[in-house]
Amino acid sequence: MSDRRTGPVTYGQLSVLRSLETHGPDQQSVANLISAWEVPFGVGAAQVMDAWLQLVEAHESLRTTYSRSGPSPTQTVHPFRPSKVEVVELAEDSFAAALRLAAESAAEPIDIEAELPWRAFVTTHQGDALHLVTVIHHVAADNGALRVLEEQFGRLLDGGTLGPVVQPLDMAQAQQEEPAARSVRHWVEAWTQLVPADRDPGDTSERRRASLYSLEALTAAQDLSERLKISVQSVVLGVGALALARLKQTEQVTFALMAANRLTARWVPLVSSLNQFAPVTITIDEEANPLEYLRAGYLQCMTAYVNGCYDVDALKTDLQEVGRQEEDTTAFAKHFNFLGDVDNEPDAGSALHTGIQWRPSTQRSGPNFHLAVATGKGILIGVGASCDYLEGNLPAALAASIEAGLVNMSKGSEGSLGEVSLDSLPSRAV
Repeated sequence: MSDRRTGPVTYGQLSVLRSLETHGPDQQSVANLISAWEVPFGVGAAQVMDAWLQLVEAHESLRTTYSRSGPSPTQTVHPFRPSKVEVVELAEDSFAAALRLAAESAAEPIDIEAELPWRAFVTTHQGDALHLVTVIHHVAADNGALRVLEEQFGRLLDGGTLGPVVQPLDMAQAQQEEPAARSVRHWVEAWTQLVPADRDPGDTSERRRASLYSLEALTAAQDLSERLKISVQSVVLGVGALALARLKQTEQVTFALMAANRLTARWVPLVSSLNQFAPVTITIDEEANPLEYLRAGYLQCMTAYVNGCYDVDALKTDLQEVGRQEEDTTAFAKHFNFLGDVDNEPDAGSALHTGIQWRPSTQRSGPNFHLAVATGKGILIGVGASCDYLEGNLPAALAASIEAGLVNMSKGSEGSLGEVSLDSLPSRAV
């Protein structure tokens, strides 16, 4: 690992780089992912630093810079050199304080062409190490990669070893040898269903997020999932599309799904960004049977995920050849993310249980609508939207409508979508 290595980027890295061009120079910090990993009691700051640097040495994506100056982007892996891991003494012993430190650091963009794509801190309180806080650029890691790093970090602190790892340049070589032409053809055909409103509309108004946490909605979603043999996330997406279509008085809604592309065992432990957008256009027929509607949506999602690993530059070229002039094939107005497990269960007195919790955002580019879902004992439903797209209280109303739609659809008494009530539950204050 002593020499620099340069080669092509992977499809996932390319998607991130092209997406950053959409966000523009003032919005680059949107790509920074934050984590705070708990340190076991008795482990010192020096041991935490050493564990993190072992991860940096093992995973080339954490030692990579990127160049977009040529006809196609390239990545350069640099030799490992110990880097600074700052120790930050916190005023309080809390996970929230560690996250605040991460958010403050993440607000500053990372120059992925000139510097390492991460920042790391060891937080302490009264001298005791509490967390390893990291800020990692999305081109170097996705949520799956963060889970890999967290598991390996814990293993190292326990005295374990990492063993051999797979590298992004390995994936890039495999993709060059077997280009995903079939998936590109699929997306060329799918693009015929898109309308201008499905693309990035250039909406620069303020974004904010309204979230709720519902035990009833998770039970309902799981019941529908088991009954139909489909995923919980596709159930939530189907109900979310129905709620948004009714609110916006439209018959079609296109969401960009986040395809994780960890479909084979070889790439599951890869630390890099495998994420790409896989758009799905859902048609709302209020006369359709609710269960058949959900089942059809699931099949659409699975088709999108299967084709979710593709060359966005090749897609752009092929679209131009059939007369569609697309400047950016990564730009979509509406995103859907299934985030996996919730970070923490909400406190008993949290507004998430009986009302709505609001969160502001500094984002001014990219999607103007974002439906994000995570699960724990309940389901966390977050509706992020721009003020121009959903004004006033509408993000909160939509989150409550999705909760109600899940609960009511699971009862199975409605013969058509039109009969499914989306009125918020009596227990939910909006």
